[in-house]
Amino acid sequence: MGESVDQTPPASPVQTAQLVRAARRGDSGAFEQLIGRFERTALSVAYGVLRNPHDAGDVTQEAFIRAWQKLKDLRNPEGFGAWLCGIVRNLAADHYRRRKRESSVRAMDDPAEHAAAVPMLLDPSADLQQAERRQRIETALGALDEISRTAVVMRYYDGASSKQISEALGLSPAAIDMRLSRARNDLKQLLEKDVAHDER
Repeated sequence: MGESVDQTPPASPVQTAQLVRAARRGDSGAFEQLIGRFERTALSVAYGVLRNPHDAGDVTQEAFIRAWQKLKDLRNPEGFGAWLCGIVRNLAADHYRRRKRESSVRAMDDPAEHAAAVPMLLDPSADLQQAERRQRIETALGALDEISRTAVVMRYYDGASSKQISEALGLSPAAIDMRLSRARNDLKQLLEKDVAHDER
């Protein structure tokens, strides 16, 4: 898995189950297809927890390795996406706790670097000249709670539907829509406040 992510269109639950069963029989090609279909979703979930695209990439890669190793434990092959996202969130939470411990010994990385890298991770064609705007968005995203941040990243960077987001996060589509609506308002206010402050 590299940072350039060309995701295959989402599989239906039936197609997902077929790929999982084939992968369980040792078909590595089937598992590669699962990676193609779910990598961006996994990246979005990891980023929602970590707010660092490089760490999100590392966690996503580790999550797919873990999923391959534990594939036989998946009871419902159609639920691979939600199961994978659970692995991602657990690994991301562990990574975040480790990073917090390490940050007490060394200086934190420059957040502007992370902000510039987020669209490049999820959209390789992003315009590098918009670094300032990306940094503002990154700062505003950081003010959201983890679930809302993940939902926003999945919808606006990944193009996921409310149903896909709800399956990944374990909430109803209606709850996701409510969170997205609140998050949009919060982001708008935060960004407007930031711009107003700069114009003083």
